[in-house]
Amino acid sequence: MQQATFRYDINGLRAYALLLVVFYHFNLPLFHAGFIGVDIFFVISGYFMTKIIFDNSRSNKFNIKDFFYARFIRIVPPLLFVTLIFYCVSFFILNPGDFQYYCKYIIKSLTYTSNISLLKEADDYFAANSARNLLLHTWSLSVEWQFYLLYPFLFILLNKAIKRPKGLIITLSLLLLSSLLFSVYQSTLNRAYDFYMLTTRAWEMLAGGLVYLFECSRTTQQNRPAILCKLVGIGLLVVSLIIINEKDPWPGYLASLAVIGSSLIIFSPNNRLRFFNNRLIYTLGLASYSIYLWHWPIHFFANYYLPHPSTLTNILFVALSILIGYGSYRFIESKGIAWAKSKGQLFSFSFFLCIALIFIGLADQTRKHSGFPWRGGESYLSVVNKIKMPSPENGWCFYSIATDHQLSVGLPGVQCQIGDTTHPQVKALLFGDSYAGQYIPFWHKVGEKNAMQIQAVTTNWCNPSTGKDFLGPRTSPAYQQCLFNRHYVLDHISDYNVIILAGSWTKAFANPHAVEGLHELISRIQQQNIPLIIMDEPYQFAENIGNRYKQQLWRHHYFDIRPYTSVKIDNKIKATSQQLDQLSANSVQTLHLRRSDLFSPTHYAVDDIPYSLDGGHISVLGSLAAERYFIAQGGNEKLRHFLKQ
Repeated sequence: MQQATFRYDINGLRAYALLLVVFYHFNLPLFHAGFIGVDIFFVISGYFMTKIIFDNSRSNKFNIKDFFYARFIRIVPPLLFVTLIFYCVSFFILNPGDFQYYCKYIIKSLTYTSNISLLKEADDYFAANSARNLLLHTWSLSVEWQFYLLYPFLFILLNKAIKRPKGLIITLSLLLLSSLLFSVYQSTLNRAYDFYMLTTRAWEMLAGGLVYLFECSRTTQQNRPAILCKLVGIGLLVVSLIIINEKDPWPGYLASLAVIGSSLIIFSPNNRLRFFNNRLIYTLGLASYSIYLWHWPIHFFANYYLPHPSTLTNILFVALSILIGYGSYRFIESKGIAWAKSKGQLFSFSFFLCIALIFIGLADQTRKHSGFPWRGGESYLSVVNKIKMPSPENGWCFYSIATDHQLSVGLPGVQCQIGDTTHPQVKALLFGDSYAGQYIPFWHKVGEKNAMQIQAVTTNWCNPSTGKDFLGPRTSPAYQQCLFNRHYVLDHISDYNVIILAGSWTKAFANPHAVEGLHELISRIQQQNIPLIIMDEPYQFAENIGNRYKQQLWRHHYFDIRPYTSVKIDNKIKATSQQLDQLSANSVQTLHLRRSDLFSPTHYAVDDIPYSLDGGHISVLGSLAAERYFIAQGGNEKLRHFLKQ
């Protein structure tokens, strides 16, 4: 762009948005709301996309093929380069599970669907477990690309149907309002959907588009209001940084502070403010895309080797991210792409597309072969194969319909039989969500030793209840299976000699409907005079403990679990256990199995192998170890005495 038309102020805003995101990810003080940088990027993107389409449409020069080529050649090559580099690095460094997971997201990132995959996993961007994803940050690129695919057609259609610019502004404003209201609605219903999806993010990009249309509708340039707008915009962004935190629904209505602030800064060109127009900020703005691509993988590997870095260490990694990202900008984003473009549009497009398709094929083969576990040897495999959630894939019948797409809703989900299935003296029911399913190996062994046949009716997010409450996304088939499970249990409740309830109690007790449904279920059980066993949740952690252990095992290091324990989390689950005590206090026919009955306080199942699978659930190995600990603590005698009452 020519000096006269280059928007140094917008380029500067892009630089600050980048710094906000990078500082946030590296956990620098005062930047706990730095994730608003992505919202700023979306506003800027909407502004420039509207400018390109609107200006070229007015002069009858808009070409959809050129538009998509420009987006492709700008976005794909740097992303392709980063993913290729880290594929090579990951082959030698990552354990098979992490490598497989990375390859899954190579495919999702290069096809710009990573936001959809993250939603299907129902992951939380702000959760500690999200740090496992080496390409987590590409969700925003997926949202932008999806916007690019739809917006030019929508804009051209509206521009032809509505001849007057004012009518176009009104129509886009209505679309913006619809997306914003939908975002606010989803923030109370499904936080992951609200964060990751285009429908709840489109209003941020439309805001940028409206800024450009408002600029075009002005008849005079007024510098003083322009400076004033920028100062107010900066103030709104500062306020956002102060008052917003990760616990707030996002984007939701609070994001309007960042969006309005960004829009005011962009509105009216003014390149005189040194805050936006100085050499350092100018350079960071130009290199922002490449730096953004590099910073998260660097954060990932920094966290991989230094899980609890100091602030000074994080500052050094920020500097490293900027330096490497800038190098990528200079040699890949600038020179590499310029070379390819000089060969012509067809060549450059075909060249990068062919590399991307070949690489996607390689990543898919790596994913299908489980990240090449042969790299770890037999001793590694013998351990990690047991550090999994019980599921049909590893011989256990937890009905994991949310992730196993071969399972279907209905009767197969309630046909799991474990324990003594040949000559049982006691017929039991294990009912609940994945926090019940994790105990299937435990109860299989206990059942064999106590002549108990246990029917396990368990599926994802299906907390013990009689109602329609659900702890996961209702779009999942697990919701329909959950309703089926509950109806089945209520219809057959009198068939059992004992009923065992387990669930994600801490999460369930935060939902009034779940609490009401649990009380109703317990009341139904007590009316039938059926003995009831309620099981505690396992010890909880803020990290994916199983993954941390595998990383240490891969590097042949002893796994020290102590740094991952949390007094705050312990107190929270103790409070949950006390609530379970209250549920069982008034009935001799209710047995509460506490954590102290099930798990060693060391948190190790065997040697330095933890019970915990992911920081919440326990693994197959952990479940079997819990049974051995239960027996050693006199659990068998306690259980037999309870059943004979």
